[in-house]
Amino acid sequence: MTVFSVPTKVVSGLGSLGQLPAELATLGARRVAVVADRGVIDAGLLATVLAPVDPALVAVTVPIDPDPDVTAAEQAAAAAQGCDSVLAVGGGSALGAAKAVAIRLTNANRIDTYAGIDRVPNTPAPTLAIPTTAGSGSEVSQVLVLHEAGRSEELVVKSAGSEPRTALLDGTVLRGLPRAPMLYAGLDALSHSLETQWARRGSPYTRALGLAAARSVLDHLPRAVAGAEDGRNAGGAHDEVLQALLDAACAANMACGNSGLALVHALSTAPSVHLPHGLQNGVLLPHVARFDAELSDPAVAELVAELPRLYDALGFEARFPAGSVGPVEIEAMVTASTGHPFRLNNGREATDDELRTLLTGAA
Repeated sequence: MTVFSVPTKVVSGLGSLGQLPAELATLGARRVAVVADRGVIDAGLLATVLAPVDPALVAVTVPIDPDPDVTAAEQAAAAAQGCDSVLAVGGGSALGAAKAVAIRLTNANRIDTYAGIDRVPNTPAPTLAIPTTAGSGSEVSQVLVLHEAGRSEELVVKSAGSEPRTALLDGTVLRGLPRAPMLYAGLDALSHSLETQWARRGSPYTRALGLAAARSVLDHLPRAVAGAEDGRNAGGAHDEVLQALLDAACAANMACGNSGLALVHALSTAPSVHLPHGLQNGVLLPHVARFDAELSDPAVAELVAELPRLYDALGFEARFPAGSVGPVEIEAMVTASTGHPFRLNNGREATDDELRTLLTGAA
């Protein structure tokens, strides 16, 4: 039996930010907690996003730093008490923290109490998400990830109803995104897209959507990264490219949210490996693709064969930065993957020794 579901309403297109007041009204929002990446706030982007919104609706603005932990999520939830809805603006960190806030507005216990699958008893407060990176696709995901020190893997809460009710995708919000986060986010989206092709729980729906998303990332990411370097993005010359990339990232998560992820993401969940998530996934992707090559149909194999050309165009190497991943980090990554649902969802089983060999090839 196959089940495919995307509960989030997606409003997409250049200029769609203008729909924000109407979409908040649809949620019945009266006291909104705005949860946003600190960088989005500091860059002035949040002010642009909120320009059409009645200031009286915004009860509190909560800044989020990269890779929030349980304490950060709890502090954000405490600041938002008394609000009836959440507006999430930013990348994966802010969107994940916003989901934690929405859960805590309607549930009494600390957010780590709900770690696991479908352990949130009460429906979270309604959330509207505006992604400012084209990577995680968290705007249509039921999952939030917290980076808690001392754990061998990330703390994950996944529960039906935790996905945002509405997502607004407006490519203009990517205009000011610097090169590195543009690159790493795009590689994350590409890994989401291709992992749907190797996932045991994949279906014709997830494979078709993932394949289309991967094709779009391959076509648009080099232009988006180049535009971040030479100013064409900032000047608005690449808005259509940025919109296409944002749509591809969202579609990729629609696919992998239904199929589950696989070996790339199982190996990139070790909190002790202090590298950007998208960078790790970008490095791992070609190595895992070779490991899973026997599972790839011709259309997927053609896309995988384009990865070297893509990486050359991006100036990106499928190796971890020098000195960043050695035997200790490799062992931490293997340990984090042990028993992980993403590893179990990979179409080809992998032994620990096979993973050590794979990681050594990427180090």
